[in-house]
Amino acid sequence: MTSSLVSKIPIYLAHGAGAGHQSSGFLKVFSEMTLDKHGRSVVPVTFKYMTEQESSGKKRPPPRFKTLVPEFIEAIKFEESVIVAGKSMGGRVATQLSHQENVRAIICFGFPFYPSGKPEKHRLSFLEGVVAPCLIIQGTRDSLGKPDWVNNQTLNEHIEVHWIEGADHDFKTLKKQNLKTEDVIENISNVVEDWLQRHGLAS
Repeated sequence: MTSSLVSKIPIYLAHGAGAGHQSSGFLKVFSEMTLDKHGRSVVPVTFKYMTEQESSGKKRPPPRFKTLVPEFIEAIKFEESVIVAGKSMGGRVATQLSHQENVRAIICFGFPFYPSGKPEKHRLSFLEGVVAPCLIIQGTRDSLGKPDWVNNQTLNEHIEVHWIEGADHDFKTLKKQNLKTEDVIENISNVVEDWLQRHGLAS
């Protein structure tokens, strides 16, 4: 396992606006499965406001978006090659790093295309300047980006969207699907690794 870890480009994963790595089950399980199943390390990126929130126990909103981008850049500065990723808001931040010389790919989990129920206030501008391969993994029940709206948009040629049937913004599925959350996240981990391999980033 150690030798494979050395050879594989790591994923630096940022959290969403309201839940950090300590409280997000998705982030924790995805990181563990990606390491255990695929031998690829996932490095948590925690923004300063979330570090303060976790230490104080008091919830606070994120700071202005433009302050989060340099924080992410600082986190990856010592990596020669890196994959940047993020859950929801963290994915928005990751898309702004594609011009960094060491960024090889971007992965967004539940990209917040628009505020819930407000597609007219879309955030497509965050995707327009992406120059690295970018994978967006989205649930078909995600209220921040539903298929009928997303599939009608013209996205940057570097962007690919993969849909998870029945999943919401946190990748929880309907009871009738009879799927454990761990099974869904394992599928997502496999999708990510297959996509990285297709883009020559298997190691």
